[in-house]
Amino acid sequence: MLLTRILGHADDPAIHDRLHALEHEGRLEIIAVPEAEAARRRLRAATDRGRDCAIALARSDRLSDGAVLHLSDDLAIVVRLDGGARLRLIPADVASALRLGHWCGNLHWRVEFGPGHMDVILERPEETYHERLRDLEALASFRVERP
Repeated sequence: MLLTRILGHADDPAIHDRLHALEHEGRLEIIAVPEAEAARRRLRAATDRGRDCAIALARSDRLSDGAVLHLSDDLAIVVRLDGGARLRLIPADVASALRLGHWCGNLHWRVEFGPGHMDVILERPEETYHERLRDLEALASFRVERP
């Protein structure tokens, strides 16, 4: 599949709901691009579902985390930059871990799990995440660190 332009961003209100619906239908595919490669205009990559893609962008376009490269009624393809900023959440106990995981899932935060922690991949300003986590502090015990 040839992808020649950036159609918008996953956070754009007009696009976000369509992406969310396609994700629930299993029709959202992700192209993981290492941060070091984000400045490239031409590259070949496979989506997380194995679809072979050739990206050929105009000089004025720049790949970013959440860039939407394809959006139709049947399929969306979104860029995820690997190696982005993260917050590490370390629960104090199992009950807090469950609440924390449920909270992050309801907010549709992208996370990676590690032994005894979860890393939230920041797609918005960091303070946005801290504000949402303050609401959870009364229900769960956890620490927030920068990995």
